[in-house]
Formats: sequence, C-alpha cells, structure tokens
Amino acid sequence: MPSKSTSLKNIIIRNFIGFAVFSAVLFSTVNFLIAYTIEDQYFNLHLEAEADHLSKYHAEHGVWPPPRFSYMTFYASSADFPDEISQSLAEEPQRVEFKGEGTRYFHIHRFNQDKGPFLVSEVSDMLMVRSHTRYIIFSLVMISLLVTVFAIYFAFRLAKRTARPMTHLADSVALLKPNKLPKKFPSNQPENEVRQLAKAIQQLIKRVTYFISREQHFTRDVSHELRTPIAVIKSSVEVLFQQSEHLNIQQRETLRQIDFACVQMEQTVVTLLSLAREQTQKTTTAIKLLPLVEKVVLQQQKFLKNKPVVVLIDVNESTELLMHESDLLILLSNLIGNAFQYTQQGTVTIQAEDKQLHIIDTGQGIEESIQPHVTEPLMKGRNSQGFGIGLSLVSRLCEHQNITLKIKTNDQGTRVSLMDLSTK
Repeated sequence: MPSKSTSLKNIIIRNFIGFAVFSAVLFSTVNFLIAYTIEDQYFNLHLEAEADHLSKYHAEHGVWPPPRFSYMTFYASSADFPDEISQSLAEEPQRVEFKGEGTRYFHIHRFNQDKGPFLVSEVSDMLMVRSHTRYIIFSLVMISLLVTVFAIYFAFRLAKRTARPMTHLADSVALLKPNKLPKKFPSNQPENEVRQLAKAIQQLIKRVTYFISREQHFTRDVSHELRTPIAVIKSSVEVLFQQSEHLNIQQRETLRQIDFACVQMEQTVVTLLSLAREQTQKTTTAIKLLPLVEKVVLQQQKFLKNKPVVVLIDVNESTELLMHESDLLILLSNLIGNAFQYTQQGTVTIQAEDKQLHIIDTGQGIEESIQPHVTEPLMKGRNSQGFGIGLSLVSRLCEHQNITLKIKTNDQGTRVSLMDLSTK
C-alpha cells in the first residue's frame, strides 16, 4: 500500500496549496512594493514639476520665487540646510529621498547638480504607504490567509475528484488473481489518461494469460515426456543390478552412480514442476541429514579428483530436517558441487548446527562484479563451467521453503548458509 506522503491525492493537495500560498505571498509583496514605489514616484514628479516652474521663473525674472506649496522649501545653498537634512546628506550625499527626525520624510531636487540651489519637499503629512505600513501588511497577510483557506478547500475537492478514477482503477487491479485473470478488464473510463492506462492493463492481462497458458502446457508436456524415459532408465538399471554378478567392481560402481543419478533426476523433475506450478509439497516425515550429505559428497567427488582438498563433515547423526527430500537433495548437490568445483586446495566444511547448515570452502570466492546478482538466473563468473542456474535454483527453493539464504565470499573462500531450517 503506497504511503500517504506519496499518494496522488496528497501530492495534488500539497502542490496546489504550495502554489496558492506562494502566489498569495508574491502578490502581496509585489503590491506592497508597487504602492511604495508609486508613492515615491508621485512625490518626485510633483517636486520636479515645481522645480521646472521655479526654473522658468528664474530664467524670465532673474530671481528665484518662493515655492507655491507650503510643504516645499527653497534653499539657495547647502549651507542653509537644517541639521536633520545636513546630517542625512553628509552620510549619503546623492540621496533624493531620506528620513528626517521623528516621522518627517524629505524629497530633494538639486538645481545645477550639487551646486545648488535646492528644493526640498517635506511630505510626512501626505504619506499613505509608509504611515500605514503595519495596517497594509496586516491586510495583505489576512488576504493571503484567506486565499490559503480557499486553496485548501479547493485543493481537497480537486484532489478527491482527480484521484477517484485512479483509486477505482487501483481497486480493480488489486482484485485480480493470477489464477483467475478476467477476459475483459473495465477500460471504459471517462478520463482519457485513465482510460489509456486501463487499456494498457487489459493488454498486459492478455499477454500474461498467454504466457501462463504456455507455461502450463510446457510443464504438463515436460512432466509427461520426462517421466517415461526416466522410468525406462530405472527399470533398465534394476535389470542390470539383477545381473551384477557378471560385472566387475568399477562397472558396479558406475551402475550405482547411474541409479543414484536417475533417482535424483526423478526427484529434480518433481521439484522443478512443483516450483513452476507454485505448489507446496507437504512433508510428513523427517529426513536424516547426514546420510544425504554423504551421498551428495560421494556423487560430487568427481570435482575433487587430483586436488589436495580435505572434506570435513560436521553433522550430527541425529540431525533431522522437516523438508522434502528432493528439495534438500537439489540444495546440497548445487552447494556442495560448487564448493568442490571451485576449491583448488584447502578444505570444504559441511556443518550443521541449530537450524542452520553451512557449506564453507577455501576456494577463490565469487567475483566482486557479480556478487550482488549471484542468485539471478544465468549469472556466472568468468571461470564458471556451469550455466549460471544452480544458485538461482537454490534461491528459489529457499524462498519456496521459507529458508534464509546467506552468501559471504572473498578471495579466501565462500561461506553459504541455509538458516531457519525446520528441524524435528
């Protein structure tokens, strides 16, 4: 089940509310700055208009007239400035607007650049934005909050309406069962995108149904075609055993190996077919581990021919596992066979203790590049002589039997552990 933080509904709500809050804050900030700028521009334009009037009068009459507005003051030179203006201009000589004492606020126009004279406008009584800054900010904040409340309301409505078709589609998919896939999947959705997704799911169901049918035919054919030749081989071996007095020791040993391999092949076929059909084999009797380990060691000893390798078996005679014999045989054959094959010298230890089985070797280890994917099908190293199927099969069997498989490897050897084994 998807987490609430990543659900489509919550993503829409978060993004919608986030965009609304961002837009409201941006709108309020821009409006405040615009009002602030317009107020300053108005005072500056009004001051420049009066300065133009004074300049024209001076050009015609040769003298500077007094300003027409009471809040404007004409200064012939900077020496005539009052202290509050002189102090501000001393800090920032090029300022055209600045704050005086208290709430007084000035705009200045310079005739002939900084040489004077000067026209100063004291606009504190006409300020609207600066004098009401707190009220304006409070109003804009309240508007932003109101917009956010409406955004939350519409976000929930929009998210619910948008996510409803996807939720219905997800519910329909959740009801699908691998063994009972419908021939028709509801794809008549009103929304184009959801309808396209439903049609894609319908096409996928058709493909999966085809593949399942093909696999069922394959497993059924394999079951029929392999059991017959295996039965023929078994019966032929039994006949040869009845005439074994005419065979030498080497021939008898070869015959026993054929018989053992035939039994293993039969059990392997049963196990593989049950895995393909996802059937669970019920175990009614316990299996002694030691005899089976010894059989597998004898069967796989061909990989140790002419190698200085010592095999250590640390398995108690009384150890019994509640596991199907064919599954355990496949696990032991693959793991012990790998240990024998890739150990050139040293030891191979087979150890059982406390619901755990360990196969430890002193071989070259598994290549670092394939270690994370070593249980994937057809994954094999450069020096591998197999097909890359053994460990994949072991992994599937362990998953099928709820057994924990752990592989630790380095250039000093490999340790494969089967954990959480069911014991009697």
